[in-house]
Amino acid sequence: MSPILDVVAGWNLADGVIDSVDPFDAARHLPLMAEHRLTGVAHAAMLAGDLEVDDPELVRGAHRDAMARSLLLEDVLLAAAEVLDRAGVEHRVLKGAALAHRVGRPEQREFGDNDLLVRPDQLPRAAAALEAEGAVRAFPALSATWETRFAKSITLRWRDTELDLHRTLAPGPYGLTIDGDALFASSATIELAGVALPTLSDEHHLIHAAVHVALGDVTPRLGNVRDTAVLLASPQLDADRVIATVVRWGIGAPFAEGIAAADAIGAETTGVVEWARRFRSGGRDRRLMASYRQREGRFRRQALASLRVLGWRDRVAYVRSLRSSRAG
Repeated sequence: MSPILDVVAGWNLADGVIDSVDPFDAARHLPLMAEHRLTGVAHAAMLAGDLEVDDPELVRGAHRDAMARSLLLEDVLLAAAEVLDRAGVEHRVLKGAALAHRVGRPEQREFGDNDLLVRPDQLPRAAAALEAEGAVRAFPALSATWETRFAKSITLRWRDTELDLHRTLAPGPYGLTIDGDALFASSATIELAGVALPTLSDEHHLIHAAVHVALGDVTPRLGNVRDTAVLLASPQLDADRVIATVVRWGIGAPFAEGIAAADAIGAETTGVVEWARRFRSGGRDRRLMASYRQREGRFRRQALASLRVLGWRDRVAYVRSLRSSRAG
């Protein structure tokens, strides 16, 4: 991975640095910035005079394109929220759009899709309401039981965008240990075009961001790592509450890994960071984390690992749900 990615990802953080780097080769580095959702940060660093760029106009054009895409996604998000409200589906905005307007600067945080959390029992109603408006599932449903009890999310294609309806915050076994009701017990808001939309509390956003860095893909986007670092500096954050929640949900290992990644790019040293530095995984977590480490065969490994965290009744339902999907 190019060193420039770490440099841009850490720009303007408490301990981040952006010196001792060669001039920014726009033609070479902008595709990397787009892949890691850092175009807006590179543009801001350039405007601040902290990043020497060989072709400023190319950076400006890339930033305009990224912001145009984000604005389109925000329009779709507003429409989706309206559809869900009419259907009586409670929801929370997650990830890109939420973080851009909650704790970041919108011009620095582009995103590529929309994410909404809904209660598990309302997931079929949410999907049906959006499908009635023209949304199409990206993948066939494994089974109704799978979606409402075990899946991470349903992915829809709507208005030339991707929309993920989340049941929980992570795939695989760790997603099954997260308390979905607790995610709806508190909330905050963001404002888009004068409309207030519900989102997670900053504590829950931090937990989601850090866990997503550790579990979302084998190689995380550095834009997501930067999200974690920015959230760590939120004045609304209650460090003790975050740590207590992580421990209660049994997700200390992925959370600590995500925090460590943010620490590495210059996140502010807080009580959460100090806790993550001290954290040591046990055997259970090492086995569970292993199911996320490779792309090939990931679903199968996570399915097997999920059986370790489920009670016996849920294990039976889990296996039956998978078998019924294969039979179908």
